[in-house]
Amino acid sequence: MTLGEKILAERGRLGLTQQALADRCGITKRTVASYETDGRMPHASTLRLLARELGCTTSYLIDDSISEPQEPTDEEIYIANVREVYGDTTANEIEGLISRSAALFAGGRLAQEAKDKYYQALTNAYLACQREA
Repeated sequence: MTLGEKILAERGRLGLTQQALADRCGITKRTVASYETDGRMPHASTLRLLARELGCTTSYLIDDSISEPQEPTDEEIYIANVREVYGDTTANEIEGLISRSAALFAGGRLAQEAKDKYYQALTNAYLACQREA
């Protein structure tokens, strides 16, 4: 499935009109229609909004080989929240830090509360370093 087909399918699954999805994402109905029919690719920030409103990942929307919608992971939700508060640069760097430190938890399962504390501590440490730089 293409990006447009996926947007159309997920929008239909949620019972959203093009206008309703557009309003939720802060874009026009015409823009949604162009994604669904013209093969137009959204900017990264709009893609993230579409994925959030459709309840799937950006990877699902843009990768034609992924055929089943995926719920965002805890990490993706956390990064999206960081992005909203601190912007793209900080979110991208925090995402990289979390990704590189994932090996610390290989083979085990952390409770969500422990993950949240870890993500928050990593974010706080990063922001403290940024303020001192």
